[in-house]
Amino acid sequence: MESMTGRLYATPRLIAIALAITVLSVGAVALPQTASGPALSAAESAAIRRKIAALHSSADRGVAGSWSDAKKVAEVLCRPSALPVLRKSMPGVDRVFLGTDDPSTLTLESNRMLKGSGTARTPQGWSDFTFTCELDPETAKVMSFQPIMVPAKSSAPSQH
Repeated sequence: MESMTGRLYATPRLIAIALAITVLSVGAVALPQTASGPALSAAESAAIRRKIAALHSSADRGVAGSWSDAKKVAEVLCRPSALPVLRKSMPGVDRVFLGTDDPSTLTLESNRMLKGSGTARTPQGWSDFTFTCELDPETAKVMSFQPIMVPAKSSAPSQH
């Protein structure tokens, strides 16, 4: 609206309408983003902080604190669930790594979903897999961990 001086002013009704349009256009379920991706829930952030604070050495705490949110979710929340799931399909698995130093190996799609690649150690050697880790942002608990094994590369020569 315009006042008699020619300046624009906003009435409470116009402000409410503008706010409603903004919410609808942005999406009511949109999550805040950080520079590294979707924001973690309060429960996830708290669980990660507790686990990192419990690490024995200050050097380990420093390294873990510098990880991306995707790496923190992978190591602190998803990896403990990965080992028992992988043991069901791969007897003898004793060690699991999720992601690598390459940030593209882990993707935090939302505070409900982490996707990436990993590797598991068995008595026969290391086996690669991709995975989906589904989280409950209210509790910071893993709802499911689903690995998909990557076929081993054949050492046999190609027959063209």
